[in-house]
Amino acid sequence: MTLSLTSRKWTAILFAASACAIVAAQSKLPADLDAQSRARLPYLNKSDLDAKTQKSLEPFVNKDDTLRGPLAFAAYNPGVAQALFDLHNAAVQAGTLDPHTRELAILVACRETNYNLEWNGHEPAARKAGVDPKVIDAVRLRRALDGVNEKDAAVIRFGRELFHDKKVDSATFAKAVEFWGKRGAMDMVAVMSTYAVSGYFAIAVDERSPDGKPELPAVK
Repeated sequence: MTLSLTSRKWTAILFAASACAIVAAQSKLPADLDAQSRARLPYLNKSDLDAKTQKSLEPFVNKDDTLRGPLAFAAYNPGVAQALFDLHNAAVQAGTLDPHTRELAILVACRETNYNLEWNGHEPAARKAGVDPKVIDAVRLRRALDGVNEKDAAVIRFGRELFHDKKVDSATFAKAVEFWGKRGAMDMVAVMSTYAVSGYFAIAVDERSPDGKPELPAVK
């Protein structure tokens, strides 16, 4: 069917109005959130940090000299931000988990704490590390693990029990040790905990995703 010029104009107007409505909905924030940080606290400036923390967290400093990223709010106590940075390096950079397992463990921790910022940052890394998109969707939507391969299911089950059940089943722990060894099982706890801590800061300050970035769907 060919639209008349008038019809095409109205279609364009309606499409533009719809797009504006979506942007407006994304941009509308609760009254207690800062417009720039999209959280209950504003970003800190680099000058608010001590010299050691400034140097460590330099990669997270924006062009406007504000500290952003996963340690933005932990840095209200610079010593805590420094400790979390060191924990990340010990758990993630110096840990024994292979990239596939590590990235999946990070996604599980982000899902269990509804941590949008790091989920959006690590979902592409998980795909690059070979995590099946169907497995990522199972984590995102907290679906049953039917059809998920045994090793990926072991990671997801471990994290769900750790964060949701507050109790890791004996069989779940034994499977983690079988696949990754005793050190690997503890490294998994360290990796998940590292990202969960930043997730808890995000929960406290009600941090929202930037405009145009997806938010994790609400699931039971």
